[in-house]
Amino acid sequence: RSSDLTPEFRIAATGVVLDLDKSITVVKKLKLIGYPYKIYKNTAFIKGMFNSALEVAKFEGSSIRSVSGIRGQIKKALRTPEGGFRATFEDKLLMSDIVIVRTWYPVSLPKFYNPVTSLLMPVGEKETWMGMKTTGQLRHELGVKLKQNKDSLY
Repeated sequence: RSSDLTPEFRIAATGVVLDLDKSITVVKKLKLIGYPYKIYKNTAFIKGMFNSALEVAKFEGSSIRSVSGIRGQIKKALRTPEGGFRATFEDKLLMSDIVIVRTWYPVSLPKFYNPVTSLLMPVGEKETWMGMKTTGQLRHELGVKLKQNKDSLY
């Protein structure tokens, strides 16, 4: 029996796609670094990572990590130095450690075309829809020859 051979069971389902999610965001990974300037048992004061208390407030509660692998968390902004904050760690930090927070920065991409992500149209309109022509199709229809670069010829 196949039920004796496979202890798990699998579910197969059928369905209909109603719409696709066409919202995409391209992000860039950003590592912000800071340096400890006062160290207590598991608490350290970090400076040089942010420029203001407002930036620190945005990242309160986020996880940080030292280069030696000690994990921690941003707790609260300090009055001085500007952009400094208090952080707690799993173990005692060293003065030679560098503290890193990983963040994601959204990157805006130029739109060269209007992407069609869904062809879920009424039945009569679907046959009349025509997408954008490629450059090669336009050159072929208009009879425009592609100019050869002399440096590209062998």
